[in-house]
Amino acid sequence: MTNLSTIVGIDPLHNTPLFLKLIDEDFPIFLELPNDFASMVWGDHPPYKDSVKIVDGDNIWFVRVKKTDVGPVLADGFTKLVRDTSVRKDDYLMFQTYGPTSFF
Repeated sequence: MTNLSTIVGIDPLHNTPLFLKLIDEDFPIFLELPNDFASMVWGDHPPYKDSVKIVDGDNIWFVRVKKTDVGPVLADGFTKLVRDTSVRKDDYLMFQTYGPTSFF
């Protein structure tokens, strides 16, 4: 059986890492970044304590990357993104990189 909760890949048009993630709870306070995605973007040095810029249309959020036992997560600022975009359980979010500190 294939696990479809997270898919990591490369956008063939832009040649940039991306991931698709199923949200498995209402009002998540953080988002685990897939280790494969983090490795493609940052190698062995995720920008812990730094913020990444997330862009969706005209909206921009700055979300801090934090270190946890499971790996890097989008933490501080992620709840604002969730609230602003009405993310709920069973929604999918797709993140694609635009450089090492910007996702869209």
